Amino acid sequence: MIHARKDYQRIQDPLAASDKGKGIPKDEPVFLTRAQDPLFITMLTIYAALAKAIGCDARLVQTVIAHRELAELWPVRKAKPDL
Repeated sequence: MIHARKDYQRIQDPLAASDKGKGIPKDEPVFLTRAQDPLFITMLTIYAALAKAIGCDARLVQTVIAHRELAELWPVRKAKPDL
């Protein structure tokens, strides 16, 4: 997996090479955000709305919403995103 942040390169998917298409390939770009990012909650809100609008499974939408609710409880919020 190719991360936008170089310090995230250590976060990898061990199934990518061994699980024939079920993991994240080592050359696939990924984007990782954290609850402390001030855009995280908004991003998840928009993602859930877009997923619902295009007809994604309701379980996916509910999972995103539940994740957003957990993020809303996170005590640390940075003033600006960092990269």
